[in-house]
Amino acid sequence: MKDYNIAQSHSVIGSWPLVISRAMNAYQIDGQSLLSRVGIDPVQAAQPETRYSLAELNRLWRLVESLTQDEAVGLTVARFVRPTSWQALGFAIWASNTLMAGFERLAVNFRMFADYGKLQVSESDNQVDISLHRSLTVEHWCAAETDAFVGTCMLTARHIFEPGLVPLQVSLSRPQPTDPTPWQRVFKCPVFFNAAHDTISFSEAVMHQPLLTASPELAAQNDALVVDYLARFDRSDLRGQLESLLLNNLPLGTLTLVQAAQRLGLSSRTLQRRLADKGSSFQIVVDALRSRQALLWVETGHLPLSEVGYRLGFSNAGNFTRAFKRWYQQSPKQRRRQALTG
Repeated sequence: MKDYNIAQSHSVIGSWPLVISRAMNAYQIDGQSLLSRVGIDPVQAAQPETRYSLAELNRLWRLVESLTQDEAVGLTVARFVRPTSWQALGFAIWASNTLMAGFERLAVNFRMFADYGKLQVSESDNQVDISLHRSLTVEHWCAAETDAFVGTCMLTARHIFEPGLVPLQVSLSRPQPTDPTPWQRVFKCPVFFNAAHDTISFSEAVMHQPLLTASPELAAQNDALVVDYLARFDRSDLRGQLESLLLNNLPLGTLTLVQAAQRLGLSSRTLQRRLADKGSSFQIVVDALRSRQALLWVETGHLPLSEVGYRLGFSNAGNFTRAFKRWYQQSPKQRRRQALTG
């Protein structure tokens, strides 16, 4: 239980599994089915507040590695990242004045993407090192996650600077691959494996050159959105973890308070107390999540209403309809019709 709880205590942005699933197109693998196999709902993953535990992410990576049989699958995933993949943080990075400013934004706000470590930007001897330092509590790690993140950093730098940008060197903590060619092809510089940390090194001159994509106003607007996101994340971290846990154990309400507390590495009394400190309770979280997901799944339209009711934990269609009317003053059928017809 210890290893699971440690992994469960770290989280990543919900859109990251979506990037991984899209990358499976390159292998002729159905990405949405892939997510379903590890209990991730693509619709839920696209919501701004959704996060997934490191345990869930590791399950996804292990399945991806097994199905693709590709040591370099993380590098393929990096090719599918877009500014929207990291929400406001992605746009702020793209609108930065320089690469240095962009990487500093990423370092300061790294926990918006993931809280399994810290990103450090250091400058010395005409060289700038961008280093990912994983938390010491992370005992189990998928090498593909390292490749995907560092590859994303490299490809993003090329997008906003110039396609021919080449770093001085790259050091990766992952084991030496059987064939290092894919890494050499992506980074186009010396690549070292089995390193203490994951680091990309650039020349100082490159990092301070003005970018054509610079937009101070756009960067400032998205910086404000990032601050708002992190404020909500910091304030409701436990609730967010609990909601993620509940959503990955459908039907909603299947997990008891005791079971949820165990999964989160807490005693039931501690979970109750910490929720109470925020003016909430286990049942309040479950009920609020039910009403929110009901609206989301009904309006989205890709799930039969009977499946929506089942996912929400209702024993029959009548109970679901009555609850939905209580929440939104119209039936699920009426709300779906309204949403689909505009």
